[in-house]
Amino acid sequence: MSLSLVEFLEMFYAKYNDKEKAKEDPVYFLHRFDDIRAREIIGIVAASLAFGRVSQIIKSIEKVVAIMEDNPRDFLLNVPEDYLMAKLKGFKHRWVKGSDIVSLLYACKILIARYGSLESLYEHCKARDLDPAVSFAVALRNASPEDISVLIPDPGKNSPCKRLRLFLKWMVRKDNVDPGGWTVETPADLVVPLDVHMWKFGKELGWIKRASPDVKAAIELTQAFRLFRPDDPLRYDFALSHLGMEAKDYREVISAVKKLSKTCDCEGKSQPLN
Repeated sequence: MSLSLVEFLEMFYAKYNDKEKAKEDPVYFLHRFDDIRAREIIGIVAASLAFGRVSQIIKSIEKVVAIMEDNPRDFLLNVPEDYLMAKLKGFKHRWVKGSDIVSLLYACKILIARYGSLESLYEHCKARDLDPAVSFAVALRNASPEDISVLIPDPGKNSPCKRLRLFLKWMVRKDNVDPGGWTVETPADLVVPLDVHMWKFGKELGWIKRASPDVKAAIELTQAFRLFRPDDPLRYDFALSHLGMEAKDYREVISAVKKLSKTCDCEGKSQPLN
């Protein structure tokens, strides 16, 4: 019996929806913290540094997380910036410096003091903007004493804000990989964190029409996945991104998805799986 496209994607989801596989990904740092307020702080740091070689990403995140010890929220609210600056002196991740991390953490500190949590800030943004991720990014950038574009790109420049949307995915979705915790947003309303692997996947399948990987391209790909999982369009993101990184059977998967997509219901009538 031949598989449908959704069944094919579900097969890869089942393979990659594994906490052991999450150990090889920045998301695993969030699994260390049961407290949601600690998790959101670790999450924004981990997502902001999630570019480059995975091994280096893990090392860089570990350095920052180690400084904040067991209670990141209390640490952040009570430790002065000069202490953080001293602890992160010499820190470097690609073109990110220790001072950039300090500025991001300072912005989080200001906003948490004002709203109570990053989740409450997001809820405030959601009440004001059709795409609350944009307002959330602007709030972080405005609260920072220095330019933090290397960590939180300017959404006004058509950036897909991949790392910020990755953070939201981690905090909103819940399965064996994404720990979740936030309740002010639903998985149905998330936008794909458009990395190079998902960009390539979407372009090869014709699901992305845009010429460049901008925010409109991310929305195009999200809309395509909503045809299969309107309740959870980012369900296959981890599996497909990691499949792209491993590159072992990537060409075969692309070929199979192309064939299956020709026979699938592309009129938005697909029913969500339980």
